[in-house]
Amino acid sequence: MRFVSISFLLLAIFSNLAFADDAELIKKIADCNQMVKNGTPEKALDFSNQLLKKNPKNREVVLCKARAQMALNQYTDAVPTLTSVDQLSNSPNDHMMSLAMLGNAYKGNQQFSEAIASYQQSMDIAKAQKNKSFERITYSLIGEVQTLNKQFDEAVASYQAGLKLALNDNERADAFERIASIYNQEQKHNQAIEYQLKAALAYTHYGDLDAQANAGLELGRIYMDAAEFEQAEKSINKILKLAVDNGGAYWEVKSDLYLAKLKMAIHQSNEAQKLLEAAQKLNKEVGDVYLAEGIAAALSQLNK
Repeated sequence: MRFVSISFLLLAIFSNLAFADDAELIKKIADCNQMVKNGTPEKALDFSNQLLKKNPKNREVVLCKARAQMALNQYTDAVPTLTSVDQLSNSPNDHMMSLAMLGNAYKGNQQFSEAIASYQQSMDIAKAQKNKSFERITYSLIGEVQTLNKQFDEAVASYQAGLKLALNDNERADAFERIASIYNQEQKHNQAIEYQLKAALAYTHYGDLDAQANAGLELGRIYMDAAEFEQAEKSINKILKLAVDNGGAYWEVKSDLYLAKLKMAIHQSNEAQKLLEAAQKLNKEVGDVYLAEGIAAALSQLNK
């Protein structure tokens, strides 16, 4: 009886130690992931490598390393890391997620065929699990790669397939915008306008003000590409009013910039100059670097 009691006591001690070790590792993994979220992936990468010395087969540790590599655009290194993550996955959901991330790494590395194959594997699991939401996401991911690879017809087909699985106007609007962008690249102006109009309308039902503003300005830009300047001005002015009424200084600056480009296109240089100066002044408060570069480029072009 004494021997049995001692055995139980030792078992309890070892169990408590193991639990403490597990709890400490869980905290360290959380810290590692937080480093990536906080914008310090280089620290996360160093920390994950330290953790891997003692925990080489822990999926969550390897996954944090992969996240850090992806955040650092180290796609070549991320491919074998994410392959290991998938090999360490036990549940269908874990496999589905790791394969999608592996596809992202291949895409970043411009290995487009491999990316599509990995996304397709992820989609197959989503279909088997009847996870229509993730199935729609993988259609979109495949469409992105096909677009990058100039496979425009295939990309449109992928987005159209994803559209059938959309659950709300926000998801539909995202697909509409992507299709519009493809048609715009192909200079198929009528189709681009059609789908961007659908996106803008969908966002008015479901999207936030940022989504509405972005969709409306993109519609204006596409109208300009199609040389439909009157429609372009209406679309841009609509977003300008939305921005002014809701205190959206960023979108007010961007609207002024788009209007200035329109005025330049129809040779109204004085109007363009006024709009660019107003945009430049307001952007000093906004402080957006990309808008500042766009305004400077337009002013330079105007003054040639």
